Amino acid sequence: MSPSIKIGRQELYDLVWSKPVVKIAKDLGISDVAVGKICKKLNIPKPGLGYWAKKQAGKRVRQTPLPLLKSGYPETYTIKGYQNPNQNLTSEFIEKQKTFESTDSNKITVKKTLRNPHPLVEQTLLRKKTYDRRSYYEFNNLPPGLSMSVSDDSFRRAIRIMDALIKALERRGHIVTATSGYDGYTSVSIDGEEFNFDIFEFSKNVVNPEWKQGSYDKQYILERTGKLSLRIKNFYWGQKSINDGKLQRLEEKLNDFILLLVKASAIKKINRKEREQREQENKEEQRKIEKVRLERQLELERLNQLFDNASTWNKCIQARQYIDAVKENSERDEVDSWVVWAIQQIDRVESTLQHPYDG
Repeated sequence: MSPSIKIGRQELYDLVWSKPVVKIAKDLGISDVAVGKICKKLNIPKPGLGYWAKKQAGKRVRQTPLPLLKSGYPETYTIKGYQNPNQNLTSEFIEKQKTFESTDSNKITVKKTLRNPHPLVEQTLLRKKTYDRRSYYEFNNLPPGLSMSVSDDSFRRAIRIMDALIKALERRGHIVTATSGYDGYTSVSIDGEEFNFDIFEFSKNVVNPEWKQGSYDKQYILERTGKLSLRIKNFYWGQKSINDGKLQRLEEKLNDFILLLVKASAIKKINRKEREQREQENKEEQRKIEKVRLERQLELERLNQLFDNASTWNKCIQARQYIDAVKENSERDEVDSWVVWAIQQIDRVESTLQHPYDG
């Protein structure tokens, strides 16, 4: 596992304006998308489209200054070290499975002829016959079958491999299921994790013997190689498949594929835990940002209240001075009732003023 990297806001700003993000991402061991997200998180401007091309061509370019850091936003970011999912991965469950799969008595054997096939294998054979008749409507309404992508020449071998593998998985307590329909898939539950898997045959591009210059035929066509592979289809970290090799055929590697599924299960759990942790950290960061925003909003409201009170209080003072001036320049009998009314109004307004120490 590579060490974590703590990078400051100014340091990252200098980096993104010194070389393209793709190169920075390679140096930091992350994707260019991840660099962009970190810049957004730290409020760092990036060069626009065409910036590096213009600079390389000697044209004048403008560098956007680093803005002041917004209140509540972080000044640094820690890039967590990358761990190769297949490197030194171990657990009690994995070690137990390693021991089990390496024992000679647990070696999975693929029979040369198909006998007592698994129900899913039987259903797949039925689907194959229907597909060969090109009855797509019937094919889509047949019971579930195994996910296979092989040529007719390799089908019998592939179905025997799948039969042995599924029976071995179920003996180990793993549940294998399949869905119906033309695009159905085969799945297995390993330690609570669901994986889709299939068996497929590699192909290669070869020159189409019927192709002629100017014809509408394809110049190259796909040709099946006879080389088979078992692969996990919905797994995206590290090794995902076991293939025919020069020294060992797939039939001899079924224990390895089961161990690969077990490791994939452990990796999936690790990734989920890390994802949940990141989500929790993001929520906490958003909570802090929201707290700062609310504090600033409250401060602004109190400031506006202060200015409003000061303005109203000043008007009240002016009004009292005005009342005194009216009393001095008017007959007493004529102004008494008005003065009483005016003072009452000022008292009422002053009573509504919010004191600085009020909530």
